[in-house]
Amino acid sequence: MKIMNLILMVLVILLLTYPATAKEGHITLLAVKELNDGYEGSTADLYLEIKPGKGRVFLDTFPLTKLDTQMSTRFAKEVACNYLDINCMKYDFIYTIDSNSAIVGGPSAGAAETLLTISLLSDLKIDEKTTITGTINSGGLIGPVGGLKEKIEAGSKIGLKKILIPKGRRFLEESGKIVVENNTQGLTVNYNNTIDLLKYGKERGVEVIEVADLDESISVLSGVTKKETNNVTVDPGYEEVMKGLAIDLCNRTSEFESVLSEFNVSEQLIPSEKTAKNLTKKGEQAFEDHKYYSTASYCFGANVKYNYILLSMQNFTKKELERKVDALLKGISDFDKSISGKQINTITDLESYMVVKERLIEAADYLNQSLNDTNNLYNMAYGMERLYSAYSWYDFSGKPGKKFDLNKKILERSCKEKLSEAEERYQYVSLYLPGWGDSRMDINNAYSDLQENNYEMCLFKASQAKAEANYILNLLGVQEDQLDILINTKLEIIRKNIAEEIKKGIFPILGYSYLEYADSLKESDKLSALLYLEYALELSNLNIYFQEKGETYSIYIDNKIILAFLVGVTSGLIIAIIIRRKRKKRA
Repeated sequence: MKIMNLILMVLVILLLTYPATAKEGHITLLAVKELNDGYEGSTADLYLEIKPGKGRVFLDTFPLTKLDTQMSTRFAKEVACNYLDINCMKYDFIYTIDSNSAIVGGPSAGAAETLLTISLLSDLKIDEKTTITGTINSGGLIGPVGGLKEKIEAGSKIGLKKILIPKGRRFLEESGKIVVENNTQGLTVNYNNTIDLLKYGKERGVEVIEVADLDESISVLSGVTKKETNNVTVDPGYEEVMKGLAIDLCNRTSEFESVLSEFNVSEQLIPSEKTAKNLTKKGEQAFEDHKYYSTASYCFGANVKYNYILLSMQNFTKKELERKVDALLKGISDFDKSISGKQINTITDLESYMVVKERLIEAADYLNQSLNDTNNLYNMAYGMERLYSAYSWYDFSGKPGKKFDLNKKILERSCKEKLSEAEERYQYVSLYLPGWGDSRMDINNAYSDLQENNYEMCLFKASQAKAEANYILNLLGVQEDQLDILINTKLEIIRKNIAEEIKKGIFPILGYSYLEYADSLKESDKLSALLYLEYALELSNLNIYFQEKGETYSIYIDNKIILAFLVGVTSGLIIAIIIRRKRKKRA
């Protein structure tokens, strides 16, 4: 009996001290390598090992990729953990990219990295003959990448049977020049060609499938469809405040109209008045549709025009204008000081601080411009209305919501992470559009905020910069008649993301506001709608940088290993007991 107890005790001790087995997985990467006259498709192997650690992400590439992929790899891990609502801080993630040739790196492997991470964390099996190419964006959206034709061709050569590509990228516009030989000389002929990538893949034995986000990707791979949650229940507090903000700004519009009715607007200012009236009508329609952010935006635009008309008609002297601007700048400074020390506890607090601060910065900037040129009354009008809207937006702060630890150290880390994401995405766009630099200013401003310890605005501007880079990526190679598909796809995904956030007790006021505004613009201004959708996407998932995940992930221990281990230990003890008894009998 004592021997059996001893056996059990030894087994328990061994099991408790038995080291956890790391999970390992693999997926094929589709890439491009740079040639003198363009790009050629290439493949690489992506390996991932997850083992006990401290939440660190390691990346080893051979040979080195052209662009640093460290940030996209870290972001892919965060998206995967957030998607599964798993606490990954007790484990290390070791990614290895192995290629036979130097490939173009950057965020183009993001979707594959995320999918591989999810597969290991959730025991989802990925067929070795299947892969995905695309960037990974906030909310799990699969973003566009270049070189799809070349990547499909490279995948077919190594025997891949299924390749997932970003939704809306089925048709590829290809153009170039060819030389046609005749009897006397070579003639250069321009050509344009539209390639159906699904058909192109089928001809090479590859099934090409468009996917919009992680849900669709996982559904294709596993057949498991995640329950849709894209019915957004608007937070009553948000609707109340935003409706009040809209009413406040539109009442101001009515006051301007009442004052101007007593004057004869000069012919020079009539175009501004027509624009203001048109914006007012749009605001009224948006209010009837319960789109209060859109209402506020239209009335704000009308107010700028009306204020400009009134300022132009009052014949201020230069000194009077300077005194007026100085008083407004002092008001901005005082308001800025009053909000700087306010406690930020929720994502709503954070986003309301961002939007108020942004408006104060813009107001000061425009007013200072008018101070330098008192003939530029439009800048003064814009600055005045921006300040007025900042006061209105301040009502969002202090609303109930899920609380986070948003101390300066955590905000600084989030600022740096978002900046790295923006930089990498900017570099990726520059790879296909050399000299492009539209989001560079936002990135530089974010760095300035980082240096000045204004981490909230650093996070905001870096988010805007990343959104603008994604906007350009989305437009590359997209035909005009495909814009509606792209916009509606993003609308659906962002609604789903916001619904998920609401379920967690988080209401992203900026993400929802930009979503609503984009929806109101999709018929009249598709490009602006797409840009605001990118803003909405980046500002709907800020909690990924602060979230304390619910479930703790446990490293997998293979049952076969456990069984073999137990059998070995038990057999060894039994044999030892038998030998011992035989020796006693001989004695």
